[in-house]
Amino acid sequence: MVEPRIHDNKRDDAERPSENKKLKVVYMKKIFTVLLFLTIGLFAFAQQSYQDVIYLKNGSIIRGTIIEQIPNVSLKIETADKNAFVYKMEEIDKITKEPGLNTAKKSNSSSGLKSGYLGILNVGYGFGAGHDSKGIDFAKFDFINGYQFNPYISLGFGTGIKYYFDDDNSSLVIPLFLDIRAHFIDYMVSPYVAIGIGYTLEATPEFRGLGFMLNPSLGVSIKVSPRSALNIGVGYLLQNAEDGGINSINLDLGFSF
Repeated sequence: MVEPRIHDNKRDDAERPSENKKLKVVYMKKIFTVLLFLTIGLFAFAQQSYQDVIYLKNGSIIRGTIIEQIPNVSLKIETADKNAFVYKMEEIDKITKEPGLNTAKKSNSSSGLKSGYLGILNVGYGFGAGHDSKGIDFAKFDFINGYQFNPYISLGFGTGIKYYFDDDNSSLVIPLFLDIRAHFIDYMVSPYVAIGIGYTLEATPEFRGLGFMLNPSLGVSIKVSPRSALNIGVGYLLQNAEDGGINSINLDLGFSF
């Protein structure tokens, strides 16, 4: 493991592990708080895919957005093609809010993500795996700039920060990697596989190289609009280092836009 960034030689061996464990708990709480608030925000955004649905007594069903309503008299609804219709309340059987039709079934125009620029924000937490990496955890933030070629394949370049910590050491590193991901189906909810491959630098004035990294992962992408999706995944990070490397299992929460 890399040298600790902060080390107080005045503390005795009994005090150091106890304080580092407390710091580790604090960092974990901060990461999970960020994950919680990001999840709430993303699901709130997803609610924008709901639409107003008017069921008329003659059997007709009108879908769109209610733009004007006079209580107990009438209402006006605007459909997806920008046409507006006015109905008297006595003509209406019920009014509901329902998911848009394009979120409930496959559609060439709005199921998978559309072609074009793809940005991905990821936050995550990793747990050391294996005898040599046990207890070496990390928190991370990644930002990927890429291109969505079709609903199935995307390619991007990513960077970010990782903060490694255990009972005795801590280190801030910067990964530089190529992100390749493939979705298996062109639906609102789609399993995906992703591979991050690149190199990691220590965040020191010299930007000393830490080593090669490989991070395959599996997950599920949930589309919340034609251009955005929530991603939940689990991966296995292989990080080379001077002492032989660090292996970790990482949990990720991301947002594609």
